[in-house]
Amino acid sequence: MANKIIIENEEQETTPIEEKSKEQSKLTGTFQKVADFDFNISREMMVKQIPFGLFIVFLLLVHIWNAHNTEKVIRKTDKLNREIKELRSEYITLLSELMSESKQSAVAAKLDTLGIKELTAPPYKITISGN
Repeated sequence: MANKIIIENEEQETTPIEEKSKEQSKLTGTFQKVADFDFNISREMMVKQIPFGLFIVFLLLVHIWNAHNTEKVIRKTDKLNREIKELRSEYITLLSELMSESKQSAVAAKLDTLGIKELTAPPYKITISGN
């Protein structure tokens, strides 16, 4: 019986070894070609790779367009930020001028040129007595 088990094990071991040797030979051949820089490029392989090359070119064009578009948006944002700063400073300037022009003394000086004088007595209420 011992011989029988050994024989069966030997048969089982030889089958996978043969399959592994076939796989290793393909893999070894590929590694050998890479190591020797032995690349045979046929016309059919080149034609087969054209769609992939066009896809890569398309991706590059999209990338370039995206970079230009991003730069344009950044420039526009900077321009708008500068405009906001200018408008804010103009707003503050006009607000301070309005505050100084709306003081009672400034209004009285402007109305004095028109002949309208400031009241010296406080206003009084007129009441009607009757029915």
